[in-house]
Amino acid sequence: MALRSLPSLRLWLQSTSLLAVVAGYAALFAFGSFLADAERSDRHQRLVDQIRRDLGTGALSLPLPHAFGVQAALVPDDVPDQSPTLRRIDETYWLTSRSTLPALGVSHAVLEVRQNVTASIQAQRRDQLLLIAAGGGSLLLVSLLFRLVLWRGLIKPLQLLADELSSMSADSLGQRSLDPLGQSRELQPIVQAFNQLQARLAAAWQRERRFVDGVAHELRTPITVISSHAQRLQAAPSQNSPAAVALIAAEAKRLGELIAVMLDFARVDAGRLALAVDDLDPEALLLQAFERLQGLAPERLQLAPSVEGDLPCIRADADRVHQCLAALVDNALRYSEGSVQLGVSASPNGVTLHVRDQGPGIPVAERDQVLERFARGSTASGIQGSGLGLAIVNDLMRAMQGELLIGDAPGGGADLQLRFRISDRPPAP
Repeated sequence: MALRSLPSLRLWLQSTSLLAVVAGYAALFAFGSFLADAERSDRHQRLVDQIRRDLGTGALSLPLPHAFGVQAALVPDDVPDQSPTLRRIDETYWLTSRSTLPALGVSHAVLEVRQNVTASIQAQRRDQLLLIAAGGGSLLLVSLLFRLVLWRGLIKPLQLLADELSSMSADSLGQRSLDPLGQSRELQPIVQAFNQLQARLAAAWQRERRFVDGVAHELRTPITVISSHAQRLQAAPSQNSPAAVALIAAEAKRLGELIAVMLDFARVDAGRLALAVDDLDPEALLLQAFERLQGLAPERLQLAPSVEGDLPCIRADADRVHQCLAALVDNALRYSEGSVQLGVSASPNGVTLHVRDQGPGIPVAERDQVLERFARGSTASGIQGSGLGLAIVNDLMRAMQGELLIGDAPGGGADLQLRFRISDRPPAP
């Protein structure tokens, strides 16, 4: 079902304000009429009570003089009592009521009193007409003032804000921020939220540009090597063909690994990284990783002794954990000369998988930097690498609600740690 566009905010506010004014005057009109009717009935009742007292004491006799504008008469006792009722006779209005008079010597005599209230009715209608006229004038005045207030306080500031937003481009994101103090109090939260969004977009835009530049640089080398050796083989096959073919295969493998990492980066950035999170035994997971990776450097890769006691299960994706360990082991083998050790430890806050090497380590000041894409530390100079290994491990760990930490290994070197949260499942037997 198609969404219906919302009405104009200015029209909605103006209509609401006018309806509020109309409702206020209507309530005042109804309340004024009620008060006038109640006051007339009260005066009439006091008049009837006075006539009944005077008739009872003999101070007054029927019929009453016509100059009073009041008519009183005794009617048969079969006519019931009647509360004050307004009646129109010709062009005059009379308020009529009936009440019993047991003290006149006539058994259950009924007194009917009619009071001429034409002047009161006319005065009430005159006041109502004046109220209607005042209401119409108020509606016109409120409409004009509200249009001016809306223009100065809402429409014009929104137009200026829209003009400022329209003047921004993707390249200027983060360079120009809107001044919230120059906006009305109601628009300041919107401006602040936009500035925060702009800062996030600027950071994402810069990260994307660095990513694209890094991808272009990293892909250029293997593509060039593959192309040049393939052309050489096509032009003049020689005894060096096996070495060239091996180099082409190595570069093609490297190119495939780069593309796979870039796809993972793209999925992480888009929030589309598929994870099969399950309860895993950390020691079994580490042993599987050791058996899979031992072929990279059988003499250098070692497995640390098992910890005492049972370790709790962790919540993670087994394939992604193996991917992270493979990247860390490859990184350790490349940037260090000695042994590389896989280990596991536990704490009340979680379980940690360790990859320790005996290399130069990573300086504390550079540990946040090397987690960025295409960023390499000072100790990696002169060694071939893309600067993507730690970055993709960091992103994968965040996706699994874990974290990648960098520490110092005992005796020197780097201790790269994969820290996972503990599962609720009982420890593995």
